[in-house]
Amino acid sequence: MAGSILKSTIKNNNLQAVFRIIQRYGPLERKHIQEYSKLSWGTVSKFTALLEQAKIIVQNPNPVSNVGKTPSLVGINGEDYYMIGVDLNFRDIRIVVVDLKGNIIRSHIAGVPDSSQMIHILLERLGTTIQEYLENKNVIAISIATQGNIDSEKGIALYLTFAPTWRNIRLKEIVEKKFHIPTYIFHDLDCVLIAEKYFGNSIEDHYRTVIALNTNYGVGMSLMINAQIYAGANHRSGELGHSVAVPNGALCSCGKRGCLEAYASKVGITNRFIDAVNSGEPTMMNVADSFRIKYDSIKKYARLGDQLCQKLFDDAAFYLGISLASLSSVLDPDVIIFYGELADDRELYQEKLYKVFSENVYPGNATKIIFSSLKGSAVALGASFYALDEILSDFLEQKTGHRDENDQAD
Repeated sequence: MAGSILKSTIKNNNLQAVFRIIQRYGPLERKHIQEYSKLSWGTVSKFTALLEQAKIIVQNPNPVSNVGKTPSLVGINGEDYYMIGVDLNFRDIRIVVVDLKGNIIRSHIAGVPDSSQMIHILLERLGTTIQEYLENKNVIAISIATQGNIDSEKGIALYLTFAPTWRNIRLKEIVEKKFHIPTYIFHDLDCVLIAEKYFGNSIEDHYRTVIALNTNYGVGMSLMINAQIYAGANHRSGELGHSVAVPNGALCSCGKRGCLEAYASKVGITNRFIDAVNSGEPTMMNVADSFRIKYDSIKKYARLGDQLCQKLFDDAAFYLGISLASLSSVLDPDVIIFYGELADDRELYQEKLYKVFSENVYPGNATKIIFSSLKGSAVALGASFYALDEILSDFLEQKTGHRDENDQAD
């Protein structure tokens, strides 16, 4: 019995390997699949035939013209199976329909005027966006990336500090009841790492330990070790923004004082600016109405040379640099990847960040700090491929009949 299980596991792993190679490098010839996978020609031929029969891959014309028979190319079928990725945050909801190759077939963005309307808007816009795919195509999963603390195994959004109504929301249950499609809930920064893995900096090829940092309205973090997301004992890892950077410092949205997020996020920078002008610090900006002060104005005046605005970005770089130096000294990651809107404004703080980091990290540490090239739909796209990672083995076995073949062999 144990031998049968081992044999089945090896076959399943080989089937996934063939699919992943075609997904990543295709369209390509079968001989190249054999070269990448190191599998036998018979195994490659068998599994590509199964995948083609299941309409997971298709044959593509080979543009190379040779004397004699031209070898066919196989690539991912982009027309029969889809994943739905959702970036659920408290400014807007971004929904993407993604094929097995990672192409975004359709996208939709909906504003969220009030967090209490989040679930209603999500279900309504999901229905509108995916209706035609429910009727004519095979939607294999809905994957939702959300902020705050979550229980991904149970599919529950536990809480978010700045949204009082967002407590213990059974997202998986709600969406599955509505659409009858397997639904997965992930932390949004974990989805950024998955997007980087497949579509960004090719981290799986170059790095073993990776940290992703989202410097936006808050400061979120995700950790990947050997291509696997680290979630922590209670699935609540990554709250770097709520680690204390300034003891007894500024009040944070979580209720503590001195959190990194209170200094190195869009909200933190904006709040520190308001505190400063209320204390009489000079600025080039018109601050007659502090309620109208926005982060975009602060970064604009920082670029114009406003000393107060520039100092706020220097402070953000300092506390980020100290925090990341401590983190790197403990974890020794290969790379730290910055993502998000604040990362897009890196020219205002990048030089100071690098300097503070290098001066405070443990000697000999070789961690690199880079900035993500991913934009827009990265979180939703990463969410869809995170779900595919979770279900790939069962999906391939079911669609190719490989599971039935294993059962019969037993």
